[in-house]
Amino acid sequence: MIKHIAIGFLNGVDPIEADRWYFRYHSKECVRFFGPWLRRYESYRAYAPPPEAERYGARGGRLTELWYDSVESFTEAKPFDRPFSRASFTRAVEAPPAVSTFVPAMPTEDFLGKEPTPEESPIMRWVCIFKYPEGVSVEEGERWYLEVHSQEVKQQDGLLKYVSHRALEPFPRPTPWLRVSELWYEDFDAWRKANIDSPPKYTKPPWGKEEPFVDVASTFVRYKPDVDFLKDNPLIP
Repeated sequence: MIKHIAIGFLNGVDPIEADRWYFRYHSKECVRFFGPWLRRYESYRAYAPPPEAERYGARGGRLTELWYDSVESFTEAKPFDRPFSRASFTRAVEAPPAVSTFVPAMPTEDFLGKEPTPEESPIMRWVCIFKYPEGVSVEEGERWYLEVHSQEVKQQDGLLKYVSHRALEPFPRPTPWLRVSELWYEDFDAWRKANIDSPPKYTKPPWGKEEPFVDVASTFVRYKPDVDFLKDNPLIP
């Protein structure tokens, strides 16, 4: 099973206008056009990112996950070839665009090997999509990330879960984004402590780029989606 993950969808758009268009038109068209191939279609409204997250390419808007049985199912559904209605928003600002990639439904790596219990403590998910800088081979980037960087990141105080998905190859649709990593914290205070105030000592990669070392886009969402378009009938704002 695979997931098409998009972060920063509707970033920069007034959330009331965005939800009205998304719930009334776009989501219903998605279900109508390629719903028979979809296993899950869930969307999360992003938390407003703190200023400190700007260097990590933080986006607002929404994180959306669309699940398919396989690459073949995605290809047959042809989701990028459908005649979707265009949106026209009156209250929008210039903002970083959405980015997306395709990954296996289950993580390819679990660096901590533990599963928090959301019912017992708050959970905030930090979802990061990244690629290696231009000129860095995938082999070199993966060796650094898996053998060095991830081993240092998992030493963060307050880190509850740390998994990563290696993007599918060949890609169902061309995309430069090679990984999706997900880190869980109790709240923004825990995130700041782990990433801004007192992070572990990180080893610079061979290509010498400053932290965060890769080209990254990220978003902050809660544990559960606020809408499941295959099961819910959300109220339209």
